[in-house]
Amino acid sequence: MKRPPLIANDSQVVPPSVPTVRDVATEQVTLPVPPAVHDGPTLDDCLRIRRSSRNFLAEPVSLADTGRLLWASQGCTGLGGLRTAPSAGAIYPIRSYVLAAAIEGVTPGFYSYDADAGSLRLLRKGDRRRSLARAAAGQTCVEECAFALLLTGWYKRAVREFGDAAPRLAAMECGHIGQNFCLQATALGLGAIGLGRLDPEAVRLLLRLPEDEEPLYLLLAGRI
Repeated sequence: MKRPPLIANDSQVVPPSVPTVRDVATEQVTLPVPPAVHDGPTLDDCLRIRRSSRNFLAEPVSLADTGRLLWASQGCTGLGGLRTAPSAGAIYPIRSYVLAAAIEGVTPGFYSYDADAGSLRLLRKGDRRRSLARAAAGQTCVEECAFALLLTGWYKRAVREFGDAAPRLAAMECGHIGQNFCLQATALGLGAIGLGRLDPEAVRLLLRLPEDEEPLYLLLAGRI
């Protein structure tokens, strides 16, 4: 299910709310559309109080909050698939995966995130936090988070456009995405942290990622 496009630079035009839908045959979850107006803390407030969180409560995160975090990270905001995070040449070489463990109404498993459709597609069922923690230098916060957002780099088109600079530009894009994620988590009263200490090959094997994608950044969220 595709979301209606926004009109670029027109904050008054907002897509209608889309109900949560799960296609049982394909295990696809359509995420709720974030509200146009949020009465929580301002951006200045979030910048002041944002801190990395390594201790999470064993409580689920709502699907609405999950959707807002993913939209803030890489959601579509304009014509042509423009997103919340900048990308050199609007190529968007970063691919997003969600490791869901404690999201209300979502089967624990490994999902791909479709920014255009605003949906999750189940790739494999099961809670893989413990194994992922081992691939992240044994950081226990990985085992405690409600869900993790894994960012991978797919450089094929970026290399054609930017040559050897492609990996560096992709790393910058990960930083933009991560900052959006952490600030939105702060606005929602959730804890979040970005982890770069990963064994890329171990993560690739664990999650059976395509060989031409490089695991770059792991973002965690949960209740604190």
